[in-house]
Amino acid sequence: MDLDAHRIAGWIEPLAKRPGELAEVFSEDRREAQVDLRDGELSDLRFASISGVSARWSSGSEGSLAFVPRSDETAAREAVRRLQTSLGRLTLPARSGLPPQVSQTGEQPPLEIDRWTRKFLAILGRHAPRHRLRWSLVETVRQVIPARGAAATVSRRLVSIDGSFVAASRRGDELRAFAFHAPDADSTPDELRSALILAAEPREAAVPCGDGETDILLGDGCASVLFHEILSHPLEAGDESPLSALEQARVAVPELDVRDEAARLDLFGGYENDDEAVKPRAVKLVDGGRLAGRLLDLAHGGPAGGSNGHGRRAAPSDFPLARGSNLVVAPGHATTEEMSRRLGNGLWIGELGGGSIELASGRFRLRFPRARRIRRGRLADECGPGVISGEILTALKAIEAGLGREVRVHRPLGWCSRAGQVVPVQGAAPDVLFRRMSVRSAS
Repeated sequence: MDLDAHRIAGWIEPLAKRPGELAEVFSEDRREAQVDLRDGELSDLRFASISGVSARWSSGSEGSLAFVPRSDETAAREAVRRLQTSLGRLTLPARSGLPPQVSQTGEQPPLEIDRWTRKFLAILGRHAPRHRLRWSLVETVRQVIPARGAAATVSRRLVSIDGSFVAASRRGDELRAFAFHAPDADSTPDELRSALILAAEPREAAVPCGDGETDILLGDGCASVLFHEILSHPLEAGDESPLSALEQARVAVPELDVRDEAARLDLFGGYENDDEAVKPRAVKLVDGGRLAGRLLDLAHGGPAGGSNGHGRRAAPSDFPLARGSNLVVAPGHATTEEMSRRLGNGLWIGELGGGSIELASGRFRLRFPRARRIRRGRLADECGPGVISGEILTALKAIEAGLGREVRVHRPLGWCSRAGQVVPVQGAAPDVLFRRMSVRSAS
């Protein structure tokens, strides 16, 4: 439901009269469908419709938020009253209370589930008939009404698939993990088909990778996952990391350019306005090998409100945090074959799974399901699963000049958690060669 932005801005404007004060109302309507797909059959269909509205005030490091679990104008007024009461600045008169919420169940079609499941089942039936996958389609409509400035409304539809399927290998069938995250677009089924065909290709049975230092070539865009951990998180305002005191310092080869591009709506983490009604700007994180910028929300943008559009929240009941969105690495000039020859002996990795980073120390860990050994510049046997670990600055210094010339989106990267808030993210990168990275086998 669209709220009356002019009226509601008038309610919260008295809360933002003093220097440095911010006040806003944030509403969300979220519809989500989930279906379990088991060997071509549908099971356990779940459909949820969730709404909420919150009123927020902040000034410097202080803040207060009032949340009401519905999103109409009556709820918005109640949220503003509760916020005013908590601040001791009550100006809206009380009403008799919220009328009962009307259930939305069955009022709208469940997000075109039939159309999507027919497409996915046809793709799976041809390329991965034995599967255990969970498919979800999430639609969100968010409205932000600040005390000053223009209100903003953003809507997104996102498709996610997670699970596993049985694929052929030259030593028998094996279970392979699969993840795919993309905006709901006409091209999504074709992208999914291509990703599934690639994931289902026959392979040799993997052996352990062994433990120790080795050279690594990250391909198929998965270098964006590593950069998400070692650049995006450390450069989110509000957290201290080994990069915090190195503004404009050279940390990598001059060829490395990394940006956060929230306005890329073709990527899973894109949006037109952030959750504080700020239009996002592309932010250079590394420019010519030097640290170049930070991801800012309104709380960290300075007295002039210098946010670059990265104030994000998982739900109306959350305070916004400075968060990354779509991490994009600029291309170099090398072909894949040239990259393999330069690697010489080491590991080629085309997918990175979950990861973590300890910001205080800069230590990170990233899991990979499989890798291919490279011997004398040529693909050899398969190994995995394994874990890459290291420290932020050491990993950045390990990058070799000469990046790949083709930038690929890494669709397995889709969700990121920080402080309990999970938001959509994604990345795209060329092939990137790292020297002497620590790798160990994982069970």
